[in-house]
Amino acid sequence: MIDDKAMLVEGEKRLGRYTVVLLQQSNNGKWQPSIMQLDAVVTNYRLLLRPFRKKYTPACLPSHYIKKVEMTVKGHHHCVEVRLITNHFLCVMLSTGKLDDLYHDLSAMKQPPPRFAFDDKVARTDIERLITFFGREPLPNPPSESVQE
Repeated sequence: MIDDKAMLVEGEKRLGRYTVVLLQQSNNGKWQPSIMQLDAVVTNYRLLLRPFRKKYTPACLPSHYIKKVEMTVKGHHHCVEVRLITNHFLCVMLSTGKLDDLYHDLSAMKQPPPRFAFDDKVARTDIERLITFFGREPLPNPPSESVQE
């Protein structure tokens, strides 16, 4: 589990902690949950993700990297789609807990004060690490959607 108290900066508060899995789209287009469960901590400033029972440094996605959060269904799986400013997206499904709670916590994130800004290089590296870990580069946009900035 993520020791979130040791990682929090001044003014940062934990909004929720969840056991999640990411949905992956197979080559035939079918959506399937990944095998690995992740420990997800949502704070008012960022999302931290780390595989359970593994000693990896948590991936950190600061709030300013998250462009959009929405409840959706992929295949027959209810999930929260987290769209990043890089146009990658994560489809997050809960192993335990209420999906509405995760959605509301992610929606409540905000920018930290400038003195606590998170290193953009680290955030980019963490996004790339997640993409590589789940075997996709880049994660595709949903077929029914074209993203414009």
